[in-house]
Amino acid sequence: MQNFARFGRRCVPVLSLGFLSVGGLLAGVSALADTVKARCDVFPKGEDRATSSGLCTFSQRQGFVSIQLKNGQRVELAPDGNKPNAYLDADGKPATRQLEDNGNIHIYRLAKQSIFVYWDTTPDQ
Repeated sequence: MQNFARFGRRCVPVLSLGFLSVGGLLAGVSALADTVKARCDVFPKGEDRATSSGLCTFSQRQGFVSIQLKNGQRVELAPDGNKPNAYLDADGKPATRQLEDNGNIHIYRLAKQSIFVYWDTTPDQ
């Protein structure tokens, strides 16, 4: 019985390490789950014609939004306090989000441009 007890004590750290490793892997998978391919149209402020249109990458985590456009421009938005759909861009300027088509289109209105994010990428695939 004493041998079993000694063996059991040695297994606990090994098992704990194994569970921590699996947990770390799962945490990494969930971190990737909030990034999706989308289609983006970029409109300069006040314009009704897009200057850029195509595939983009959209990420959202804990209220923070990142949009990577096909031209390499990256837009980073941070939540503005507890105000719904209110953000601050990387320069601290206000931005807003507008939801259209039952949430299938997100419109981010920034100081100098508006970015329309569409979840359906079919036209650009």
